Amino acid sequence: MSRIPISDFTDHRLAPYCNLRERTLRGESIFIAEGKLVVERLLRSPYEVESILTAEENLQNREIFDLVDEKIPVFVADRKIMIDQIVGFEFYQGILALGKRPCLKTFFDGMDTWKKTDRSRQGSAWVVLPDATKPDNLGLAFRAAAALDAAGVVLGESCCDPFSRRALRVSMGGILQLPIWCADHLFDEMKEIRKEYSLPFYATVLDPDSVLLPDIDRWPNEAAFLFGNEYSGLSRDLIDFCDKKIIIPIRPDVDSLNLGVSVGIFLYEFNRRRIHDRSSDGNRT
Repeated sequence: MSRIPISDFTDHRLAPYCNLRERTLRGESIFIAEGKLVVERLLRSPYEVESILTAEENLQNREIFDLVDEKIPVFVADRKIMIDQIVGFEFYQGILALGKRPCLKTFFDGMDTWKKTDRSRQGSAWVVLPDATKPDNLGLAFRAAAALDAAGVVLGESCCDPFSRRALRVSMGGILQLPIWCADHLFDEMKEIRKEYSLPFYATVLDPDSVLLPDIDRWPNEAAFLFGNEYSGLSRDLIDFCDKKIIIPIRPDVDSLNLGVSVGIFLYEFNRRRIHDRSSDGNRT
């Protein structure tokens, strides 16, 4: 580990950590991981890590620093000095890491690659988010998707930045654990994928004529679930395109569920039913 005590706050290598409150980083080639768990998951991920900025007391965390390649500079300083002189605010757990943004595949290109390289997985579900615009909601959706073994998450053109500090932190690093595909033209790519791979699409909606989620008797081996944002839901053209509309039964005086909660419920039910179906099929042979 290349430990570098901070003595010169004008060091150009510290520039990416400066004034983070005023910067979104979306147009930059980097992103910032914040907090011990997110930094650890970044180090375990395929993403390139350019540097780490930490308070000295964190150096005893072997779960993090045993993962640090000796080529990665680790800038170390008193926490108060880091807050006052570099970052400009009280950041979570006194540790940040600088990651390099990937070039994200489109939905169609990502699916094409997955079909050629990851055919061993049995039972795969994709989470499709056309316009998740709140980092908290996006982070929770990724957290559920990672926990429940989604094959990947597809972002539409209007989605917020999955590599924002807030989304990464709320996801507990789940964003770094899953394939992310970013559609250039979501509707057109969905049509191509259905034509090429016969992937079924399911709209998760509140329409009264939707099928109740508990009433789905059997799932296909692969499926894509579309989730609208909590304000406007899914657009009419996306709903009409889907093979089926499905609803989670909730009390009529409750408007909706949080996006992350909905993603978790659908993925859990998809996994549960498919495991049950495989067990039932095995008992009949």
